[in-house]
Parts: sequence; C-alpha cells; structure tokens
Amino acid sequence: MTVRSLSTSAKLGCDLLSSHRILTIIEEKSFHFPLNEEEIREELYLTHQPWAAREPDHVFSRALEAWKLYHKPTDSSPLQSALRFIVKEFITSRHGILRVKLQMFGIWQQGILSRVSGIPIQAAAYLWPQNDYYLDKLPAPNQFADISSYNRLNSLLLPFDPLIEEYFNKEGLHETHLHLNGSTHAELCWLRAITEPEREITDFCNKYNDTGSNSSRLRELARAVHPDFSTSLFRKHIYIAKQLRKYLIPAAFGCLSSSEELPKNCEDVFSLALLSHAPSISHNEPEYNNFILYDNDNIVSERYWIFLLLKRLDTIPSVSLTNMLHCYLILQNLYYRLLVQSEEQYGFDQFQKITWTDLREPIEKDYLERFQSMHGSLPNHSRIVYLEGRFAPKDSENKNISIIYNILSGYWRYLYDTKPASDLTLLLRDFEKKIKEPNAKNGRFLKLALVTHFIKLPESRFDTPYRHYTLRTKLTNQVYTLKNTLEHYPSLRLWVRGIDAAANELDAPPEVFASVYRMCRHFGITHRSYHAGEDFHHILSGIRAMFDALELLGLCEGDRIGHGTAMGISPELWLKRMPRGVYIRKDDWLLDLLSTWRLLKMTGETGLAYKLEAELTELGSELFGQQINSITLERVMKLRGLNIGFLAKVFTSTPRDIKNSVLPKSVDSVTPLSDLEMMEALKVDEAVSSNVKDCRLLWEWLSDSEIRSRGSQLTFVDAEYMSAEEYIKVQQALMMIIKDRKVLIETLPSSNVRISQYESFVEHHVFRWMGLPNYTQPGDPGIMVTLGSDDPGIFAGDLAGEFYQLYAVLQSLGLSDKKALHYISELNERGREYRFHEFKIG
Repeated sequence: MTVRSLSTSAKLGCDLLSSHRILTIIEEKSFHFPLNEEEIREELYLTHQPWAAREPDHVFSRALEAWKLYHKPTDSSPLQSALRFIVKEFITSRHGILRVKLQMFGIWQQGILSRVSGIPIQAAAYLWPQNDYYLDKLPAPNQFADISSYNRLNSLLLPFDPLIEEYFNKEGLHETHLHLNGSTHAELCWLRAITEPEREITDFCNKYNDTGSNSSRLRELARAVHPDFSTSLFRKHIYIAKQLRKYLIPAAFGCLSSSEELPKNCEDVFSLALLSHAPSISHNEPEYNNFILYDNDNIVSERYWIFLLLKRLDTIPSVSLTNMLHCYLILQNLYYRLLVQSEEQYGFDQFQKITWTDLREPIEKDYLERFQSMHGSLPNHSRIVYLEGRFAPKDSENKNISIIYNILSGYWRYLYDTKPASDLTLLLRDFEKKIKEPNAKNGRFLKLALVTHFIKLPESRFDTPYRHYTLRTKLTNQVYTLKNTLEHYPSLRLWVRGIDAAANELDAPPEVFASVYRMCRHFGITHRSYHAGEDFHHILSGIRAMFDALELLGLCEGDRIGHGTAMGISPELWLKRMPRGVYIRKDDWLLDLLSTWRLLKMTGETGLAYKLEAELTELGSELFGQQINSITLERVMKLRGLNIGFLAKVFTSTPRDIKNSVLPKSVDSVTPLSDLEMMEALKVDEAVSSNVKDCRLLWEWLSDSEIRSRGSQLTFVDAEYMSAEEYIKVQQALMMIIKDRKVLIETLPSSNVRISQYESFVEHHVFRWMGLPNYTQPGDPGIMVTLGSDDPGIFAGDLAGEFYQLYAVLQSLGLSDKKALHYISELNERGREYRFHEFKIG
C-alpha cells in the first residue's frame, strides 16, 4: 500500500504557523501594516526546502497558490486561508462534534500535530465548517459549568466510527504502557507558562545554561526550533505572548476600548508586558466578564476566544489584530515544538531531548488533570478501564513517598472529587475503606496500578572497577529504598504492581538490571516488563537486546517487553531506510553476533550459524587477548546476569582457594548480609563453584581495562550483513521463544512511528504480529501483544487515538469494520487479561 504523506499546502500552513523565519518578519515589521507577500513566500520556501529537498520548486509554488482558493476579500493575511486549507483537508464533524477524517488521521497526528497545536485549527473548523453536520459556534463560557472538566484538559480530536465508539463505551480500553510524567499535553503546559512565566520556565533555563552533556543536547533541540535561541529570548517570547493575549481576548469579545492604542510591534508588547499593562475595556460585556472570572486557562477557553477573534476578523478586518494573533500562534508553536516530537525527529535520542526540557515539570507535580484527561469526555464513564501508570523510583524514601502521595492524591480527587488525606498513611487507609464499600463510586472510572520504571543511564569512562558500576550502584540503592518504602507502607503493595526499565536502551543493556529484577521479585514485585528492541544501531543489536532481556531478566509467563520493534520491523524496509552500514562498538557487536548465532542454532539454521561462528571466534579472541571459542563465549556471557558486586568481591579479595569456598568473601565479613544480599551472594557462589574459569573470564570482560579499551573501538557493520530473508529467520527464532515463554509485547504505534524508521502507521510491525496478509512472513509464530500509548503528551496522542490509528490502516487495506475491530480488540483484551493489577477500587 502506498504511504500517504502530508500535502505540501498543509505543510506550508504548518510552517506559516510555526516558523521562526516568519516570526522574524513579524518582529521586524509594524503590526499595523500587512505582511509582505513576497517576503513570506521566500521565508516559507527556505523553511520548506530542507524538508522536501527532492521536490521541484513548482510543487512548492502551486501548493502556496492553492491557499488562494480559500482566500476571502476581508483577509488581511494568509493566516486565515492557510487555516481554512488545513480544515478542509483534515476536519469534518458529526452531530455537532469536530472529528478528523478517518483516512487522514495518521497524517493528522504525524504531519500536523507533530508540528503545531491543534487548538487554532479546531477554532477555525467551527468557524469554517466543511459539511452540514455542525454547530455554528462553540458553547458560550457561561455554559462551561455544564461541560465535563475532562473536555477542558484534552486538545485532541479523533475520528468517528459508530462501531469503535460503541466498543469504547461497552468494553473500555486497557492501558498497559503509559509513563505518567510525559503524558500532559503541550497546550496545557503553554497555558501555564504564559500565566506564570518565571515559575514555569526557570528550571528549563537553568538546565539550558548548565555545562552538562544533557544541556548540550537541550541546546541542540532548542536551536533546531530557533537558531538564535537563548534563554533571554525564550523568556522574552513568553512575556510577549502573555501580553498579546491580554489584547486579543477582549478584542475577540468586541470590548477592547477604541481609545486603547494597539502596540506598534513586538518590542512595544514586551515593554508593556514588563509594566504589566492591562488594556482598557470599552464596556461591561457580560460574556467577556464571565470569561475572565471563569477558569480561562484551559483548552476550551483558548479555543473559544481564538474562534471568536477569527469570526470577528471575518466581518471587521484588522491588520493589527491579525498580525498580533499570527505572532501569538507562532510563539505558541515554537514552545510546542520543545514539548512534542516532530515528524522530522527520528530516534530515541531526539525523544529524550524533549524529556529533558523540564517544561512539563511544574504542571506534572499534580496528577489530577492527567487522570481526568485519560478518562475521556463522559463524566461518569471512563474510556480507560485499567491504567498502569509508570513512574521512576527515587533514591530516598522521602522522595518515593512524595511522588506516590502526589499520584494517589490526584487519583483520589479524580475518583471522589474531595480533598485527600494530608499524608500517605491516612490516604492509603482511606482507600482501603473505599475498597470495602459497595458502590463507592457510581459509574465507570479508570482503575489505577503503578509500575516503577528504573532509568537506563550511559556508561562513562569513570565507571570502575567494572562496567556500569555507577548505574549498578544507583539501581541497588533504589531497590533497597523501594523495598523499605513498601515495608513501611504495606498497603502500597496493592498499588505498586510491577517493575520496568526505561529510557535509552543504547545506554545500558539488560544484564545491568538482572540483579535488581531478582531482588524485586524476592520482596514481592513479581510482574516485570522491560523496554527493548525500540531503538538500535543494527537490527541484530535490537534483537539481541530483546533476547538478553528474556534470558538475563528471567522474563516468563505474563511478563512483558515494551516496543520490540527489532523483532517485528520488515527487514526489507529497515534495509531500505538505513545507510549502507553503521559503526558499532566491537564489544557490542560481539554480543550481537553471539545472540544471533545462538538463535540460529535454536531453529536448526546450522549452516547460517556456522557462517557466523568464525567471525564470532575471531572477534572474541581479539577482545579477550587469548584464543576463545564460541561455546566458551556462550557459557561466559550467560553469566552476565550475576550480581557483579559480589563477583568483584570473589576476584578482588585476598587470594584464597576459591574452589573450596562456600560463599564469596563478602559473606565472611563481620557485617551480616540481608536476605536480598544473601540470595545474590549464593547465586554468585554457585556459579563460581560450578565453573570458576568462566566466572573469571566474565570478570575480565567486565573489569579488565585493556579488554574494555579494545571493546570500545568501533567497527563498520554492513546493513546487509545478512540478507532480508536471513534477518527474518533470526526474528522468527526470537518470536518462537517469546511465544513459548508466554511473554507479551507492548506495542506503542505512535511512539514507534516517531522513533523508528517508519514514515507512517501503515508500515508498523503490529500488523505483522496480527497475522495480516502482506505483512506476516511465512513461518511467523503467533505471539501475544497489548496496546499502549507510551508518552501521549510527547506524541500528541492518547490510547483511543492509537486504537483509531490501527483501525484506519485496517480500513484502508479493505477490511470490513467488524473484521478490523476484531484484530485490534484482541490487543486491547490482552491488556485486560494480562494486566499487572488484580484488584478493584471504587
């Protein structure tokens, strides 16, 4: 099937709404004069050209000319005609509710919402509807009290299909993979930022000006948005937007005093912002007064005043107000692009930069709004039934208590709309009482469980005496802190139902987490998931990460792996999108070869495995500095899940007869070991007693500076190291293990399309796992898959949107509505059947 992409005219509309080049024109001119058409054309061309370098100029010219089809004589700027074009291409309405056209939904999310906020487009859609099923205005502000608060927190539009909506209503959705921090939509962050600029942006500015490596990546992100970015310019832009809004809102309601002189340019606006100038109002307009008195910093309010202003400009044109609105929208979207991963930003590294901005941090200290947003639009009927919310465990018990209290107090307010108890002990007690009460809450409200996700961090040159020493030490401390927290608050075990490890998988391999996974299981957290195969240097690297997670973390029935793209992506597509080859560290490539060799042997592909064996042996001997064969490498590397701290004590203690030892040296010390430590120590002792040579080789691999130095050297690996057909055999070997272990894969379509090599949802590997013709490969075993949304704020989506994205693809492939629903409902029902929480609240 042909991949559909964003039209050039719609892309130029997004550029007009978000380009720093267009902002510069506005900043350099007076608001009182129309923008120069030729200047706009030139700056749009320079913005667009890198995105479509192989697109002839005449395509650009005709796309820009197409806006004129939607130009009205009253328009004083191309702003209105660009908005009308986007509305025409994407938006429809059903029964007075705006909807995205189903067949355009993938492009809408990837091409439009990855670049600009949907709020002004929605406002324009109400003003310039495209069919007969619409309301000619949004609800008036004095009707806000009758609108569910959930509507005011979600900026998203969805398609409409009666079958899907009925399924949502009847069955509900089951969210198995959502990070609570990262789920707030960018528009809410923006509204907070322009309300209290200093409070909202201080942390970001401090991080931006820091000297650490993360600040360098943050500067890359910010300067990609605006090449002249600086914290002072950023702060200035926020203040300008705040002040512009003070003029635009009363102008929208028609009550801006005629004696009020509009600012001449952005510099005037900034000066007025510093003086906290409030424009004068001409008369006592009830609707405006209600708007100002009421909660006016939410999605509905923002959409409403933009709608009113566009409507007024249609009948009473104003060059000044149009330019001021245009300036405001560009500033909003430049901020937006620091919070939402755009279509052009592939890979986890780009995603991670957005997580480092801390621009969500102030609003995400309170969790109420996130639960309300996920709930959906019906006050007493949540679209989501089960939600597993992930959060990062902290390095102190007080911090753990604080974040858990904040989450649960927000959940309490969501459920019961009353003030929660003042501390965690009392709050947990109140929840226990509610659990025992029949019909404590009428209706369907999402049921929450918590999953702690440990963070992968990169190894540094200071990591001695062994690989990933810093991270291993940090993880151990976090595990003990988590254990202590659960012991001090026993009823938390009803809430904290699983563990995970997230962040950039290129930074740390699964074996680093093996010991903490065992320890968590030992003190009662028995559900496990692990992010793997999401982003990878080479397809064999991603497959190895998943294979290692299964083996070294001991994942088994009911456990899950997040993403798993490397196991599902079409090798032909991957080869098409990759450069000729990549550079990989030699030690990583050794492990990639080893896992590939083992997987091929498991499937009986001995001939192909034999081809790899010679290179595996040669590279292993080079790195270890001694002759070593593949069988020995296999035995040694299977031990990587041992607790390396105890292994270090064995091989760095005073020389002794290791063969005759009963326990590692550390156990003989005066300080007694805890149960968790003893368990890990015994496991090491068992391995050393069974095969001290292999354990010593592992220790050398982990600690020997020369081996580590040789391993850090880069080697060039051809993307076509194997053929597409051979890569498929390796994928299928891993799929068979996944199937046999009854491990599930959490699939996250929007996240994968943004982070992997996909250009659209139609290419996503989930359709292969569904067993669809033209996607599945001969010999693919069936595996179990669940559906999640990952970081919906960063991907401008939600779980219902993920469901609709898959449905839209299946419909475009010619499946009937019921057949398409059948395929996707299986993913949703797996989420219910294999959820990590097994209790009910409310």
